[in-house]
Amino acid sequence: MSDPAQSDVTLPSAPAADAPTATYNASCHCGAFAYTVTASPALDDASAAVMECNCSICARNGYLFIYVPNSRVVFSKGSIEQFRSYSFGTQKMGHYFCGSCGASCMARSKYEDFFPGMTCVNVRMLEGVDVKALNLKAADGKSY
Repeated sequence: MSDPAQSDVTLPSAPAADAPTATYNASCHCGAFAYTVTASPALDDASAAVMECNCSICARNGYLFIYVPNSRVVFSKGSIEQFRSYSFGTQKMGHYFCGSCGASCMARSKYEDFFPGMTCVNVRMLEGVDVKALNLKAADGKSY
């Protein structure tokens, strides 16, 4: 396994301020957590990529991630601090899930130099999104 700091990992960056957006309602399965996610571009845009990572936790939890600035995840019920969290390996990422229903909702970096200012949102939690219609891209998280 290579060191993430030494690998050639392309980190997501915040979208341009004037880029078109779409806002989605999201929640865990039991509804203890509810939030909106503003994505750019919209998930039905041909240029929108949803990452399907092959690392052990993403594969086991069925994560399909989009990356959005932290400020574009707005909670109406609960907060990221109230989620249960899990980290493993290098401890760089916190994986956040509902302690009641177990839904794996998002991940966020614990380090300023790794996915800075971004939240990895599991699109499976978004209302009205047809997962089969998404533009999935493979991500080799297993290697870093």
